[in-house]
Amino acid sequence: MSAIRIFRPKQHWSVSPRTVLPTALLFRLFRPHSSYTVVLDDHPVGKIGDDQVRLFEVEPGEHRLHMRFVGLRRSKEFRMSLKDGEERQFLCGTSGMGWPTLREASPEDVVQIRRSSMNEPPTPGDSISPN
Repeated sequence: MSAIRIFRPKQHWSVSPRTVLPTALLFRLFRPHSSYTVVLDDHPVGKIGDDQVRLFEVEPGEHRLHMRFVGLRRSKEFRMSLKDGEERQFLCGTSGMGWPTLREASPEDVVQIRRSSMNEPPTPGDSISPN
């Protein structure tokens, strides 16, 4: 088995009084942040909320990954090839306009992901069966 680990840190927004923001963005900043749908190989496989780590076990091979939020809002799609026993880490978040973002985790991010995942119990249903 291989694995894909996704970390969504809690975002701290800072808004300057001089900044002019569209009404939609102001609404986005002051309402609770919702969870994103994790889409793996064109299938929704779970949700991830603020300050959560999710681990998805997958078969080795080619995979596509992106985040989706409220219909058409989606992150950039990542294509990857996983070998047996390999784990890839990703970081997701929100752009200034409320769109989901996804990027591969840097070595510093991986340390933070490892620390967070030690403190969080596993979520049931994270294992993905082959299609």
